[in-house]
Amino acid sequence: MDDQIAELMDSIREGCDNPHVEPIVMICLSTGARWFEAEKSSPTSVRNGVITVSSTNSGKIRAVTISADLQALLLKHWRQHGPFTSAITSFRRALAKTTIKLPKGQAAHVLRHTFASHFIQKGGSILTLQEILGHSCLAVTRRYAHLAPDYLRHAVTHGPSLLPPQS
Repeated sequence: MDDQIAELMDSIREGCDNPHVEPIVMICLSTGARWFEAEKSSPTSVRNGVITVSSTNSGKIRAVTISADLQALLLKHWRQHGPFTSAITSFRRALAKTTIKLPKGQAAHVLRHTFASHFIQKGGSILTLQEILGHSCLAVTRRYAHLAPDYLRHAVTHGPSLLPPQS
């Protein structure tokens, strides 16, 4: 999966005709934001290491922590290029230049799915993921958990030790 992310980012950096594609993709991959949520981000939505997502499907505002590096990159980008403009077509063209094959209509949503998959695979809590993604129902968030088969083993590794150590 990391190879595909690198391939996508290389394609964007090498031949994308819209300068906004890269930072939008970075927001999606770093926060799980939907494409349209990331595209509506602005300098006022980024402060103190947090990006606030206000244009959501549910209408609820979400705040997600971002790295200092991403915050600096975004603020610099907006100073140089102004607010984001529609970039989905340029993103799709960059994606088409890669070897990545996706179901029709999943081009941008795969970024959200990729964030969630990585989050769970690295041991993130499914309840925290639910909050980050803004899902009102845990069943929706659980769709991502199947990608980390070890997540159920946390019951053993994160629970109390009840038996004495074996000698």
